[in-house]
Amino acid sequence: MAMLFVNYGYLPNFQASLQERILMNSLATIEEVNSTRRRFRISVPTTDVKEAFRKAVTDVQKNAEVRGFRKGKVPDNLVRKFFENDVRKKAYEEIVEASYQEAIKTAEFQIVSYPHIEVEGQFTEGNEFLFTATVDINPTVQITGYKDLVLKAPAQKTPELEEQVETTILQMCRERGTFVKLADDRQAQKGDYLKINYTLTHEGKELTEKSRTESRLQLDGTNIAELEAGLLGQKTGETRNFTVNFKADYHEADLAGKTIEFKATVIAIEELNAPALDDTFALGFGVPTFDDLKSNIRSSIMNMMERTRVAQFRDQIIGLVLEKNQFEVPESLVEGTVDRAIAEQNGRRDKKSQIDSALEENRAKFREWALREVRGVLALGHIAREETLTVEDREVSSEMASFAMQNGTNVQQMIRQFGNQVIEEFRGKVLIDKVIKHIIGLSKIETAG
Repeated sequence: MAMLFVNYGYLPNFQASLQERILMNSLATIEEVNSTRRRFRISVPTTDVKEAFRKAVTDVQKNAEVRGFRKGKVPDNLVRKFFENDVRKKAYEEIVEASYQEAIKTAEFQIVSYPHIEVEGQFTEGNEFLFTATVDINPTVQITGYKDLVLKAPAQKTPELEEQVETTILQMCRERGTFVKLADDRQAQKGDYLKINYTLTHEGKELTEKSRTESRLQLDGTNIAELEAGLLGQKTGETRNFTVNFKADYHEADLAGKTIEFKATVIAIEELNAPALDDTFALGFGVPTFDDLKSNIRSSIMNMMERTRVAQFRDQIIGLVLEKNQFEVPESLVEGTVDRAIAEQNGRRDKKSQIDSALEENRAKFREWALREVRGVLALGHIAREETLTVEDREVSSEMASFAMQNGTNVQQMIRQFGNQVIEEFRGKVLIDKVIKHIIGLSKIETAG
């Protein structure tokens, strides 16, 4: 399961308790590196450095073991002597995190990366400590021109809602029904179900990856007309050769526009012994009545149609908005999106064909897409703020539940696997979908010719 959402509201997650443990008196100045990057120059006074070392000694002392002393009872001077590196490391980590957290309180921009820390001079107990923390930020931009877009809708006929409901119920009925084999000498008729073995040949070359055994289809008029015509009248055990012409817009690109030779053998002619469409049938799907089942299916299809509509216009809207608005984006968000795109690709590959994300030549293949994706999401995020669009917790919960069901998991398992950050990623996804719907409502829709 891959998650390719840009979390443009992310802030570094340092331990809040550190600020309770060290009272910082550090001073910080902010330097503008470029439009998407800032550098904090932080100065920590000697008194705070000494306090950090003192607390570090106390923490290390709790588990320190030295011959002649009980655990936790080693004197301070011996802790400093035998565990010098541990003390220095703990003091350094705590003082950097605490002083950085104090410094970003004054920032009037949105930080979207972990800080890159660089130390100036030596970190020693008796001296002032200087370091810089460089971060990427969400750029401040004004997105314009999104309220008067002209969108192109594809010229395609979508089945009526009730027709889709009935088709879905029939499919569910088939899945719950049983198939009964008919007599071998019976010819295949319209409405019959056939189990067939078939091979496909194009220009004398067999398309082995397209061959199938015991494939079931119904002669119900929904298949390619030449295919059904070639199978009608066949008997069990009979083999026929016939030609099928695939249209240029056929959904399988490697068959689209081609003339294919079919060799089909009928293994069995069957009829479906379907269950009655009543309340008992509905109970099998955890719904009390058949009317409730239809209502649930109708709602599901309506949601799917809306998702399809949003997805249909998403890339088009992002493209038009980005054409009208030029701005830089944080490099860390682009690189993070590249990482996640490669991870998604590797999730669908075997070990031998995994993409090495460390190789620049591999990363370069994803970078242009990642840059557009980040720019698009940031632009839509700014539009959301401009239009005061928000997301409620119930919307996030609903989206997560739907995603989990489609991927054969549950929300709790997703949180265990990805952490609580996944909740904010879904919140971002819901927000982006809401922005797309909002822009669609503001736009002029033209049907493509």
